[in-house]
Formats: sequence, structure tokens, C-alpha cells
Amino acid sequence: MTFLRNHWYDIGGVVGVCMALIIWHNWGSMSTLLKIAVLNFFVILWHEFEEFRFPGGEPAITNLAMQPSTDGPADRYPLNQNNAMVINVVAAYVCYLLPVFFPEIIWLSFMPIVFGLTQLVMHVILTPIKIHALYSPGELAVVFGHLPLGIWWFVYTISNGLLGWLDVLFGLLYIVAFIGIFMLKIGYGILQSTSSPYVFPKAEFERAGYAKRIRNQKK
Repeated sequence: MTFLRNHWYDIGGVVGVCMALIIWHNWGSMSTLLKIAVLNFFVILWHEFEEFRFPGGEPAITNLAMQPSTDGPADRYPLNQNNAMVINVVAAYVCYLLPVFFPEIIWLSFMPIVFGLTQLVMHVILTPIKIHALYSPGELAVVFGHLPLGIWWFVYTISNGLLGWLDVLFGLLYIVAFIGIFMLKIGYGILQSTSSPYVFPKAEFERAGYAKRIRNQKK
């Protein structure tokens, strides 16, 4: 498990490259909904790689700027290596991958599409303002991935009469359950601890210089 905690986003990067090759090879034979679903899965892997590996810096941005707390050490609270892995891996390989297998179940795709669009607020507006920068890790994936895919999905499903009120309702309930139950109750509840042994290694926490930047801003 230690290897996974250290490299889940690197594994995701490799899976992402494989997905890109599969998409390129099978593009002509895929339905529109499947194309969007596989691209959306690729984008969430890109998003997570951008946040945690290159350029990285998300642990420091979360613990020092976006959710700072004096209750525990910033290298493990509120985000630690374990809950970061669990939240992101489940998000990618469950929420974003299921629509690849069931693209015609509209509410199942609604959740990751809308969830991806909400990242626009976090990565393009709130985080850059908080860290006094034009760019935050994950922003490129949002602007060039989640946003255009979200627009494409909504235009296609609405124009073809595929998106019904029940799909919206079930999709919203799915989002509420994922955020409220899984992320908050489990990720930032059960798996969160001020004494967590799953500390972000210095190299990971200081990656891309965001930790130093944020500390200097607070002086």
C-alpha cells in the first residue's frame, strides 16, 4: 500500500497514456456518449497527475491555503497521503470509469460531467485568488478538458432529448452522496486524523514550490 500511496497518480498517468492510445485507435467506432465518457476518464487522470505529480503541489495548497487548520501538522492534516489516494482513486476509477461501460445511462454520466465543471470554480477562480497566482495545479485539465467535454455532453444530450428530469435528479443525488457521504464522512472523516501516520513526504509536499510560496505570503 505504501507504493500505491506514493505513486497512485503516476499509475493513473500510465493508464491515461494507454487510454489515449485506445481512444485514438477506436475513435471512429465509438458512439458520441462513449467518446465523451472515455475522454472524461482520461481528463480526470490528467487532472490528478497535474495536481500531484507535474507540476504537483496540491497537498500544500489544500493544507496550507484552501483548508488550513491549526488542529494538526500541515503535512498530514486535513489531507494526508491515505485519504488523498482513496478520494481520488475512487473518484477516477468508479465515478469516471463507470460511464465508459454504461454510457447510455445518462444520470451515471451526469455526475462526473457536472463534478468536472464545478472544478472550474475551484481551480480557475478560488484557488488562484487564494494563492495569488494565475495558475493552480489541475487548471489546465479543467479548462481544456472538463469544460469543453461538459459543454459537449450537455449540448448533445439536450439536443437529442436524452437528458430527462429523472436523470438530473438521480445525478444530483449521486453528487450529494459522493461529496456528503464519501468525501466528507469517509475521506475527511474516518480517514482524517491529526496523528495520521500517512504523512506527505517532504519532496511531495514541497513539490513545485507552492508550500514555500504560501508560507511566504503568510509572513
